[in-house]
Amino acid sequence: MDYSRTGNSPNPSLAPRVRGLIFCHLTASCGRDLSSVFETNQYLTDLEFVKNTLEDSGVKLLCEGLKQPNCILQTLRLYRCLISPASCGALATVLSTNQWLTELEFSETKLEASALKLLCEGLKDPNCKLQKLKLCASLLPESSEAVCKYLASVLICNPHLTELDLSENPLGDIGVKYLCEGLRHSNCKVEKLDLSTCYLTDASCVELSSFLQVSQTLKELFVFANALGDTGVQYLCKGLQYAKGIIENLVLSECSLSAACCKPLAQVLSSTQSLTRLLLINNKIEDLGLKLLCEGLKRPDCQLKDLALWTCHLTGACCQDLCNALYTNIHLRDLDLSDNALGDEGLLVLCDGLKHPCCKLQTLWLADCHLTDACCGVLASVLNRNENLTLLDLSGNDLKDFGVQMLCDALIHPICKLQTFYIDTDHLREDTFRKMEALKISKPGITW
Repeated sequence: MDYSRTGNSPNPSLAPRVRGLIFCHLTASCGRDLSSVFETNQYLTDLEFVKNTLEDSGVKLLCEGLKQPNCILQTLRLYRCLISPASCGALATVLSTNQWLTELEFSETKLEASALKLLCEGLKDPNCKLQKLKLCASLLPESSEAVCKYLASVLICNPHLTELDLSENPLGDIGVKYLCEGLRHSNCKVEKLDLSTCYLTDASCVELSSFLQVSQTLKELFVFANALGDTGVQYLCKGLQYAKGIIENLVLSECSLSAACCKPLAQVLSSTQSLTRLLLINNKIEDLGLKLLCEGLKRPDCQLKDLALWTCHLTGACCQDLCNALYTNIHLRDLDLSDNALGDEGLLVLCDGLKHPCCKLQTLWLADCHLTDACCGVLASVLNRNENLTLLDLSGNDLKDFGVQMLCDALIHPICKLQTFYIDTDHLREDTFRKMEALKISKPGITW
């Protein structure tokens, strides 16, 4: 419930089975009412504060409520709030006493180093059961390195923390070096690490590589929007190839990559059976890079299910390599080729792979791929015989009524299992709309 719209303050008589609340623009005077909510509501598990100025007195009262025996709150989020070191000290006492709280998030809430130091003392308490800590865009540039030292000490002694999100903070290479001292410790059980937009370079990848080689728990690594470069990814791949862990999700979007990083990535694909999701969005991979990646995709040990190559400077020349990969890869389920100049000729080649019995692709994203009606006939033939494809995105392409009607004729076929079909409809004629409406009647589950 958003009290900024209702004009009311939190009320203890609130519906007793409410499980989640959002409070906006509250002040310190509401702290006592907030505390009372936990005394009367034994079902509240999710609480979010947006742009609040509770001040130290309000946060202290809130924390008194969080320590109530009846409080079973599991998730606490603070978005764009004013939090002082004293308030973090109060929150630290909650972490050491509340056995239910498992997720704590600060987003765009500027925290001083002294505030984080106090919070980390609570995180290091043996009674702290927090599993997810998110500090998105909340660290000050001058305190980031010190905070990474504090967090490293938390990782060394807190075996419950499995998810750490430090995205959009200016950690830099030095900050990551300190952080990895904790990540490499045997007590660290982090499964998901988000360092997106953290001002990292290839130097950070040396530290992360050493962490990857010893971690036995990490499943997801996000380093989106960092200038890692090909050298940095080569370091990461070395760590992944010799890893004892079970990495499943690797996000390398917007990392200033070129075709040079694709050979080591292909080696990871062919040797790391756990990796099921790889995102390379907005990198200059080009056709040569994709050719190298496809060598990894064709290997029998490759278990990749989700591959995103959106805005990777690909052309129709890469489609034969993709087609060959689809001939042998039975695991790939989601392929995103949006915003690449594949053209009609490239798609005609790709469709040969889509029709192959080994291809189990379920979602195919082809938005803004320079397609016209000329490719719709062969796409229709794919839909007539492919029983796996459930989503097809053709938005942002130059499809006219003739092409869309051909696709509609294929969609009505009993074999076709497509449920979601994205196209641009603003320019279509009335008779095309009638055919689309008729299709919805015969297949009511389909969405445009």
